[in-house]
Amino acid sequence: MKSGDEIRFFQIEIEYDGVDYAGWQAQATGIRTVQTQVEKALGEILCDSIRCLAAGRTDTGVHAKGQVASFYTRNTSIEEKRLLVGVNRYLPPDIRVLSIRSCSRSFDPRGDARVRWYRYSILNRPVASALDRNRLYHVPRFLDWSRIETALSLLQGKHDFSAFRSSRCGATRTLLTMREASHTNEHPVHHIDFKCRSFLHHMIRILVGLLVEVGTGKQSPEIFREMLQTGKRTVHFRNAPPHGLTLMHVEYATDMDGDS
Repeated sequence: MKSGDEIRFFQIEIEYDGVDYAGWQAQATGIRTVQTQVEKALGEILCDSIRCLAAGRTDTGVHAKGQVASFYTRNTSIEEKRLLVGVNRYLPPDIRVLSIRSCSRSFDPRGDARVRWYRYSILNRPVASALDRNRLYHVPRFLDWSRIETALSLLQGKHDFSAFRSSRCGATRTLLTMREASHTNEHPVHHIDFKCRSFLHHMIRILVGLLVEVGTGKQSPEIFREMLQTGKRTVHFRNAPPHGLTLMHVEYATDMDGDS
């Protein structure tokens, strides 16, 4: 961006089914990601080269109902309503831009986020779903949800979550404040909600994988207390698969209007 260029900044909210994408973030040429699809569609309607900055880099197979991103363009004349209609015409059907509005140059969707809300959804019945197979993690075994809720209560508050991250996680800050870790019963579908300012790599999938072990009786809820205190993963278990995870909402300190 050259000094003196006339530009306009936008904030957008995006919904997507992540099953067929290698996550949000643009990668090597030829790898299909949500970011590349959104940037391509915006570029078509704006006749400009677009680069988006998002609130969260959702992983391969993870969905979003409320991903937030920003971009700027040298096309300063287009109306927001026309831009919204136009970008969705160029997007594949599993990605939709839900809203577009002007924002300030200083708005940073990643750095300004105060709370990120992720939801993990489990189908707990003997038979898998035909219709929601790409959005629900099917667990056919009986799960004791009271044990899972006990474990969830141990996660709330400020803790060192180093035991709940992947070996590829490069984060230097592992002390996080979990604002909410809760269970909603819509039997046979169960939702586990996590609200925190930020999360470590694969953190939610690791947490849910261990929660399932607790629900089946293989592990005690107290294993969470132990791992939070020691920072070490002392038991072996599988991460929950990505397709049960959805970025629901990103909360900011302001309403992000163009004058903020």
